[in-house]
Amino acid sequence: IRYLFAEAIAVDENGVALPVLPTLPSRYDLKKIENNIREELSLADPREGGGDLSMTTMISQNVVDMVDSFCEAAAGATSDVGDEGCLNDEGLPTDGLLHDLNIASIMNSLASSLRKLPEDTFVLPYRPAHSPQHEEAANMCQIALLPALHEIESTVKRNILNPLCYALNRRIGSEIAKMHRGIYMEDTTDKSSMEGSFVEQNLSNVYDAIAINLLSKLPAEYSSIVGSTITAYSLYSFVSNASLVRPLGEVGRLRITQDLADFELALEQLMFKVGSSTMLNQVHCGKPYAELRAVRQMLFWNGLEKKDASGSDIAKQMLREAWIKDVRPSTAFHLLFSFAPRLLSSPHHSKRMDAKEYVDTLVNLDASVDDGESQSLMTTMSCCDAYQQRESVDMGTCSGDRR
Repeated sequence: IRYLFAEAIAVDENGVALPVLPTLPSRYDLKKIENNIREELSLADPREGGGDLSMTTMISQNVVDMVDSFCEAAAGATSDVGDEGCLNDEGLPTDGLLHDLNIASIMNSLASSLRKLPEDTFVLPYRPAHSPQHEEAANMCQIALLPALHEIESTVKRNILNPLCYALNRRIGSEIAKMHRGIYMEDTTDKSSMEGSFVEQNLSNVYDAIAINLLSKLPAEYSSIVGSTITAYSLYSFVSNASLVRPLGEVGRLRITQDLADFELALEQLMFKVGSSTMLNQVHCGKPYAELRAVRQMLFWNGLEKKDASGSDIAKQMLREAWIKDVRPSTAFHLLFSFAPRLLSSPHHSKRMDAKEYVDTLVNLDASVDDGESQSLMTTMSCCDAYQQRESVDMGTCSGDRR
């Protein structure tokens, strides 16, 4: 292991050292490690190593320690470019990211070997004979090696997959935020319908490029992890951006509904291309997808049609809607801004942010959303307080439903 990730050295014509990424283990090196692990485990086999099957767990701990050292060496061999250096301006992988993707493939190969070794060591050499003792030893070995598999996965996630997800989600968030460029205004919907939907123009090609240029270079297990993370982020980000659109008339709501359907199809195709069997309703326990489906109903909520209903009655009616349990509080609050008078500033305007910056406070790059909800509530209350002051000066002449 000490020499598997050796530091590479290169100099220019003047003899000045150049920064070079470390060398990586070859297939021969990985095969040698696999053979060494098998020899170590076979020490517990009475026929192969002269030991006792009860020693399986103890000997497996030596393998776990070796894998920990391997993961430490692999983490030190990554390019360490971070999420800022994963992609170039065209969204293509940089040399540093390609180097890290190769490390991910090496780690996946090691993990695959560890999963097969218990049976290969204790069961296969004795077939077609069947021995309950050897089956039990293989199971004990498999359980004892689980910490090694967890260490491999956490190392890859921490050093490679998480920075990649952050970089991809930052790019996707920038594309989704383009919906605030007047696309859903009443006088632009006819023109945009001839050019294609917002998703077709701005997002479909992005997801295709991600699948072809990046996720196809990862093992299926890791590409599924990245695909699920960017899918969850995309769902949350699209919903948060759509709820902030103002002004939003009837035609604009129809347009967003159509884009939600196209968006769902684009994400399904992304998950299919990465070879994942995970459905959209399974990503992050199904919460992002449930909110996407709920927003379709929320957009055409008619709770404000009763002009004689008070604000408290409207709030009670809204809380009884079937879709309310699946949307975040910020999503429901932001939709109400589209019905409100113009004097009520949008949340991102009151914070002196553009829509993308504000959505970034609601949806983190790792697709988590809980941290931003309390801050969103405080921002909404601040907007309402500011509106009360403006309304007293405006004398109620501004259009919109003040309830």
